Amino acid sequence: MTGRHSRSYGDDCLLHVVDLPPAVHRRALKIAKRSGRSLSAVVADLTVRGLGQLDQPVVIGTDERSGFPVITIGRRVTSDQVAAVLDEE
Repeated sequence: MTGRHSRSYGDDCLLHVVDLPPAVHRRALKIAKRSGRSLSAVVADLTVRGLGQLDQPVVIGTDERSGFPVITIGRRVTSDQVAAVLDEE
């Protein structure tokens, strides 16, 4: 699958030009700098994570003990991960 904006690098890698909204680009760059990874590595990781969640729908329920709303996204999210996202905003 190659075209005007893509180039094949064998079976393991495909270079493809994508347009990212400016806010998404800034967030991905921030993650890349903070984690010491390339922008490509971050975008690939986020893409894999996002696509993996497509197999499991988001479920909204209520915690039996607290009564608070609970959102199930197909994977466990730690309080440290929530804090990191809040720090980014």
